[in-house]
Amino acid sequence: MNKSIYLVAIALLIFASGCKREDFKKAPDGSEYKVIRNPNGKKAVEGDIMMVNAYAKYKDSILFNSVERSMPRFLPYDTVQLPPYFKEVHEGDSLVLRQSTDSLIKYGTAAPYMKKGNYIVQSFKIVKLFPSREAADSAAKTFEANAKIIHRKDVIEKVEKDISSNDSLVKADDKIIKDYMAKNNLSGTKTKWGTYVVIDSAGTGPTLNDSDVAEVNYTGRTFDDSTFDSNTIPKFGHTQPLYVDMNEFRVIPGWIDGLKLMRKGTKGKILIPSYLGFGASGAPPKIAPNSNLVFDIKVTDVLNQQQYQEVVDKQQKQMEQQRQMMQQLQQMQRQQQQQQKQQSQPQEKK
Repeated sequence: MNKSIYLVAIALLIFASGCKREDFKKAPDGSEYKVIRNPNGKKAVEGDIMMVNAYAKYKDSILFNSVERSMPRFLPYDTVQLPPYFKEVHEGDSLVLRQSTDSLIKYGTAAPYMKKGNYIVQSFKIVKLFPSREAADSAAKTFEANAKIIHRKDVIEKVEKDISSNDSLVKADDKIIKDYMAKNNLSGTKTKWGTYVVIDSAGTGPTLNDSDVAEVNYTGRTFDDSTFDSNTIPKFGHTQPLYVDMNEFRVIPGWIDGLKLMRKGTKGKILIPSYLGFGASGAPPKIAPNSNLVFDIKVTDVLNQQQYQEVVDKQQKQMEQQRQMMQQLQQMQRQQQQQQKQQSQPQEKK
């Protein structure tokens, strides 16, 4: 048994010894769940934010462990949106969800390695309840730095392993990119990982480093000149600037690799080999498997981490305001439906 799974299992057994267990029940979607209750825990109420540790396994393989990744999830306790097994929870409760691979295979959502007759088992521990989003955000910040370090290390290790073990693909992509550049009269610099960067306007200041956040306008195209995404073309529906934290890999690796040669005001192109893009899976239907990509890039600004956090806080505040407005609207709709029902009752009696 995987050591991480073993440790989590022991922890659950210790925790369960003082809590009330329930047998597996079946949810409307066919998944099975059980609750390990904490009899002394505070009951979640509407508006609370749940800090949840989660892990998932398939057979003896761990798929996710938020404790190891320093990545607890912070979820709003919303009885309208949550699945039924989350609707009566307390601080300290654990939920175990078991889903048959048969149903995943049936609906085409199973991973290639999954076989019939097995289960995906997920466990969720309600570690703490916070009375507001502000209190939850404050707690989340204590985990973010470690999570970034772990995630960045994982991505870099995977990229470099993929490069060293796929020499033929690396060489094939490099030839395709060179041919494309020659055809389009482009001249650029190749990075260590194999991205090519073409600079049209150099910009000013130092090149981007790991502590920077780049504010970027972009348009992405395949090598057959098909535009698949952009934040400057209105038809794609998101014309706001994109913020790229150079200390993370929330974008494809080729972006981070190429942006390191750019600075504030730089305008140019990043040509990304398939293994630093969307890989063998692609991003259907717009991006085929093993596609090399070209991005027109303009770095409109460079922020430090404090400035970026101010932007994030502002965006989160706006999202919270929108969420509250939606809740109020839903509540008004429920009240109106109830009033209409009450008004119609006397007519029904006649």
